[in-house]
Amino acid sequence: MRQLLTALLRFLLRHALQFALFIVILLAGRLLLAEWRVYSAGSEAIAALRQASSSAGTHGASLADTTTARVNALRHASHAAISARLAQVQSQLAALRARQQPSLFTLPLPDADTLAQHAQQEAARRVEIEVLAQEARYLLALQAALNGEDARQTLARLHADHVRAYAALQENVRQRQLLEAQHPLAARLPGSDAHAQLSQLENAGRRLRASNLQAYNAWLAQRARARDATSAARPAPFAIDEQALAGALAPVQAAIAAGEAQLARNWIGRWRAPVMDVAPTAALLVLSAILLPVAIKAFFYFVLAPVAARLKPLSIARELQLAGSSLPLPPHGESRISAVSQALQLRPGQRMLIHPEYLQSSPVSTRKRTQWLLDWRFPFTSLAAGMVALTRLDSDATASVTISASDDPLLEIAVVELPAGSALVFQPRGLVGLLCDAGQPLAISSHWRLGSLHAWLTLQLRFIVFRGPVTLIVRGCRGVRLERAGQGRSISQSATLGFTTDVLYSTLRSETFIPYLRGQQALLNDRFDGDNGVYLYEETPRHGKQPGKVGSWFEGLTDAILKVFGI
Repeated sequence: MRQLLTALLRFLLRHALQFALFIVILLAGRLLLAEWRVYSAGSEAIAALRQASSSAGTHGASLADTTTARVNALRHASHAAISARLAQVQSQLAALRARQQPSLFTLPLPDADTLAQHAQQEAARRVEIEVLAQEARYLLALQAALNGEDARQTLARLHADHVRAYAALQENVRQRQLLEAQHPLAARLPGSDAHAQLSQLENAGRRLRASNLQAYNAWLAQRARARDATSAARPAPFAIDEQALAGALAPVQAAIAAGEAQLARNWIGRWRAPVMDVAPTAALLVLSAILLPVAIKAFFYFVLAPVAARLKPLSIARELQLAGSSLPLPPHGESRISAVSQALQLRPGQRMLIHPEYLQSSPVSTRKRTQWLLDWRFPFTSLAAGMVALTRLDSDATASVTISASDDPLLEIAVVELPAGSALVFQPRGLVGLLCDAGQPLAISSHWRLGSLHAWLTLQLRFIVFRGPVTLIVRGCRGVRLERAGQGRSISQSATLGFTTDVLYSTLRSETFIPYLRGQQALLNDRFDGDNGVYLYEETPRHGKQPGKVGSWFEGLTDAILKVFGI
């Protein structure tokens, strides 16, 4: 019952956490999508406004040049020509001011092109109104100068125009107030007839206020001229007021500034510029990370490996003055020398050093004690190879000791006997114990080969040599084999356990490039030559081959370091 409740609680907790995680992911995605839509819409709006401002500026400059040439040509024209042009300008101004832009709040909503076109049209309309207004003011002044009318008559006429404009404005205000008084609710309700009439009156009121203001300004200007002289002087040549023309686009510039400020508050907008600044460098780094390993591997495969294959083989026996006696092969041409368990005879005067987990059974008469290191002359090698806290066995009578890898069903045990005068280059990672004379120190030596390209390419710069008489107890995954080098044999480096010193050791490039590039095969294989030389290897090497683990990179680094030291 307790297990059932525990399983049920774990089930509920796991799915509750999944539910909460999905909620967080969906909310984050919705927030991100909303931010992106706001940023995208703002960017499109700013782009449309900038395009509208640019096109309106170009259009305004063109209009200014055309208007300046046309108006200056009218300075010496007749009164009728000036009056006709003034009437035309005033008609165009009234049409532009009365022109209503189509509503943008329709269903379906207009697209970005429609919005951009609307912004361009509105900016162009403002520029045209400003240019025509400047032309109208100049033509009025020019007309006043050519008319030669009395300043007081002109002032009275302009005052009458102002009075009529003001009266019309007051009549508009009265009609609106009357309509609001008669229909107080319907006038504010969109879609009703009263609301439509009120909207028309408000639009007419805006035009009347503009006309009233224009008439008032004209009256003020005429009054100022009337104080100075009885007749208006001919004005200077016409020129566009660039500051006023730029001021016509002030709403567009203000909208652009507001949009940029809004984008600056958007976190996508804040991060977009820095990300785009470093994106080319990041892309270059990614491309380098992709291509550089390929280039390095291609250089090693096509340049260094062929050079190393043509170099002179490495001979430990010849260059280190060792005898290099060969080892006996298994009978009947068999190469497999391992088994699940091995029985060794421990004689008086001998001692056995063995990993405690490999000691399966032994007579109770044997003496056992702990030996902390395999050899105190090589503490680092002993520690790195795991040859620490060993069990040391001694016996006064011949005792049979059974050795087996009881904790790993794939490991097998092999016994390699090194007679006196023989020597074996061996990697201590495959050693689980040894059997030697009790009164003789272990004959172990290490040799560095820093001047050999074979050693550098394989990263094995140090070779550890065991000399007989000694019996090595070796482990290997799925079995251990002992074979004669003969006229040349090649095996995987990760499988090699050791070779006799009379073997000519060299490296051989792997057969195909693609498996090496994909990391499925090493760059170099070990090559052994020599009629009497033998080499030792395990059938299925799993040393350093655990790519599925999180710490595989650290394990690979430690394996490379241990390989440098021949361990």
